[in-house]
Amino acid sequence: MVRLLRILPGLLCLALGIFCAAAAAAAQEDPLVAPTIAGAAPDTVDARVPALPGNRRLAGMGLLDVTAAPFHADPAGQRDSTAAIQAAVDYARDHQMVCYFPGGTYRISDTIRCVQNFYRRSNGKTMSARNHPCVLLGASNGPRATLLLAPHSPGFASPAHPRYVVHFWARDPEKPGEPRNDIDMGQVLANLDIRVAQGNPGAVALRHSGAQGSEVLGCTITLEDGLTGFDGGLGSGGSVIDLTVQGGEYGLDLLDAQPTATLVGVTLTGQRRRSIRFAGMHTLVAVGVKIRRSAPGAAIETWPTRWAPNNGRLTLVDSEIAYDALSGPAILAGAPVYLDNVFLRNAAALVADGSGVRLAGGPGWIHVQSLALALDPPEWKGIRYTTAAVVNGRRQDQYLRLGLPGPPPPDLQSRHLWTRDFPWPDSPDAANVQAPPYNAAGDGAADDTAALQKALDEHRTVLLPRGLYRLTRPLVMRPGSRLAGVSQHNTVLFAAPGTPAFADPDRPAPLVRTAEGPAADNVLAFCWLYAPREAPDAFALHWRCGGDSMLHNVALQTSPPFGGYARYAKTPERNAPLVLVDGSGGGRWYNFYQESWLAMGPGYRHLRISGIPGPLAIYQCNPEHARGEANMEIADSRGVSIYGLKGEGNLPILRLRNSRDIRVFGYGGNAAALEGSALFDIAGCSALLLANLADTPRLPGQGSDDFFAGRGVDPLRWSMVHQAGLGTLPLERPVLYLAE
Repeated sequence: MVRLLRILPGLLCLALGIFCAAAAAAAQEDPLVAPTIAGAAPDTVDARVPALPGNRRLAGMGLLDVTAAPFHADPAGQRDSTAAIQAAVDYARDHQMVCYFPGGTYRISDTIRCVQNFYRRSNGKTMSARNHPCVLLGASNGPRATLLLAPHSPGFASPAHPRYVVHFWARDPEKPGEPRNDIDMGQVLANLDIRVAQGNPGAVALRHSGAQGSEVLGCTITLEDGLTGFDGGLGSGGSVIDLTVQGGEYGLDLLDAQPTATLVGVTLTGQRRRSIRFAGMHTLVAVGVKIRRSAPGAAIETWPTRWAPNNGRLTLVDSEIAYDALSGPAILAGAPVYLDNVFLRNAAALVADGSGVRLAGGPGWIHVQSLALALDPPEWKGIRYTTAAVVNGRRQDQYLRLGLPGPPPPDLQSRHLWTRDFPWPDSPDAANVQAPPYNAAGDGAADDTAALQKALDEHRTVLLPRGLYRLTRPLVMRPGSRLAGVSQHNTVLFAAPGTPAFADPDRPAPLVRTAEGPAADNVLAFCWLYAPREAPDAFALHWRCGGDSMLHNVALQTSPPFGGYARYAKTPERNAPLVLVDGSGGGRWYNFYQESWLAMGPGYRHLRISGIPGPLAIYQCNPEHARGEANMEIADSRGVSIYGLKGEGNLPILRLRNSRDIRVFGYGGNAAALEGSALFDIAGCSALLLANLADTPRLPGQGSDDFFAGRGVDPLRWSMVHQAGLGTLPLERPVLYLAE
C-alpha cells in the first residue's frame, strides 16, 4: 500500500499527459501543430487564460505552477516528478505559458524534453512555432528551484551513450522526429538549477543549441557524477548568461553551436578533462569567463569543422584561467584565437596547436592584454581563406601585448552581468498592470495605454502579465523605471495602426521611450515590442537612458502583419530605424535580434546608434535581412562594445561613421556582401577593434535577390571590411582588425 501511494501521483500525471495528448489530437488534425491564433492580433498570442491550471493567480500572469493541480510535481523531492514536470512543460508550451517552478528540489529519473513543435498560420501554412517555445523558470526569491537526477537513474550509466537530463530542441519540418538548431527560438531555462546525483556517469545535464531569443540564464549545474554540464551552444541572437558548472568530464561541450555562440559570466570548476571544447560555427565569444582547474591538461580546446571553413575560432575577453599547479597548455587551438584582457595562472603554455607550443607561459599570473594567433584553414572548394592579424594595415601571423603580472581585478566577471535586483515575473515589489487600480485588459482590443503609463508613473517596477497590450501613444519611462513582462513570446505591446500618434511620417513614434540622461537607469525585459507593418510610422524603442540600464531578451518585431499572415497587404516603406539609441543611451543589452526584410526604405535600420557617449555593451547582436542601406549603424558615437555579432543577407551588417572606441568581438553568419562592397562599411573612425570575423560562404547560385537572406556572391568579389586606406582583402577573415 505504501508503495502504491508513492507511485500513484506519478501514474496520475502520466494519465494526465496521455489525456492532454489525446485531447490535442482530437482538437486538430496533427497534435504536433498548434492551432491558428485568431483575435485582435492574429498569429501572435492567445491572451485568454487557460482553464486547467490550478494556481489561478499565477495562471492569470502567464505562469504555470508545476506544483499545483493538475500536475502536482513534488518540490520536497520525496517522489519522482518526471511525468508531472513533462506534462506541465508540454501544457505550458501549447498554451503559450511559462513553466514555473516554486522553490524546492524536484526529483526526476528521465529526460525532460523541451520540444518546439509547429504552428499553423492564418494563411494555412505550417511553420516552426517560434511563439510556442518551452520556457522553464525557477522562483526568484526564497529557496532555489532544483531538478535532481536521482542516483543510478536508468539509462544514464554509460559515458559511451550519453543521455540528456534536460533537452531543448525544435522539430525539423522535413524530419519531425529530428532536431533543427537554427529554428530553435525563444526557448529559455532561467533561475533553475540542475544537480546530477551519483551513479549517472553518462548524464549530460543540459542540451540546448538554439538561436534567436533562446537563453540559459542564472543557473547552476552540479555534477556529483556525470559526463557534461552543458552541451550545444546558443548564438544568432541567443546566449548563455551567468551559468556555473561544477564537476564533470566536460563543463561546456560546444561541438555544434549556433553561429557566434556567446557566453557571458560563465564559471567552470572541477572538470576532469576540458572545461570548454568548441568546434561550432564561426567563433565562440566568451566574455567574463572564470575557469578553475585542478586537473592537468588544456582548459579550452578548439578545432575547425570539415564541412565549411572559418569555424572553430575562439574569442576570449575579460576572463581568467587558473590552475592549482603548473599545467597546460591553457588553450589547445585548431583554429584562430583572440584573447583580450585575459589572466592566466600557472599555465605552462598559453596556447599550443598541432605544431606544438606557440606561446609559453609560466608560474604565477600572466596578463594578456591582447593576443591574436592566425591559423589558416585548409583549402575548401578551391578557395583558400587567410586569417592574419591586420594591425593598422600591417598583416602578421601573431600579435601579442602583455600587461604587468598580477591577479585579475575583482569585477572582471561582474562588470558583464546585471548585479542589481532583477525584475523577474514573480518579483514581490512589482505592480501588476492587470490588477487594481490599473485594470489593464491585455486583450488586444481595449486601449491599455493610460493604465500602463499610470503604473509606470507610480511604481519603480511594473509587471506586464501575459497578454496583448494595445497602445495608442508611446509609453514613457521615468528614471529608475523597470518594465518587465513574463516572456518575450507571450507579453506583447503593440502600436495600434491608424492612431494619430503612430501615423505621422514626419515624426515617427516609439512604443516605448526611456528616460533621458546619464543617471537615468531603466530596465526593459521579457516582452515583445510589436510595430506592425501597417503602422510604418511607429517604431519599437527609443533608448536614451544611461550606462546603468539594461535591455534583456526583448523581441523587437514588425511581423506578422497586423491582420495575421492571411492578410499580406502592401504597406508603405518604413524609413525610420526600428530601434533608435541616442542622447545618453548606454547600459547592457542581452540578446538583441531582428530578422525582418519587407517594406523597408533606404533609411531603415534594424538598429541605429547615434551620438552617444557610451558605454553601451551588447551581448549577442543579430541584425540581419534588412533592406535599407545597412542592417545596423553606429554614427558619431563612442564606447560601444558588441560581444558576438551575427548576420545574413547582402547589405552591410554594420555601418560605422565618425565614431571611436568601437569594439566588435566575434562575427559570424552566411552573409555575402554585394560585388565590390563589404559587410563592415567604415568611414571616419578610429580606435577600432574587430576580432575574429568569419563566415559560412554563400556561393553563387545559392539564394536570390528576393530571398530573405540574399544571394550567393563570389567571395573573390567582396571584402569583410572596407575602410579607406585600410580594410581587408577579399579572402581575408581576420583574427584581429585593429585601426588605431
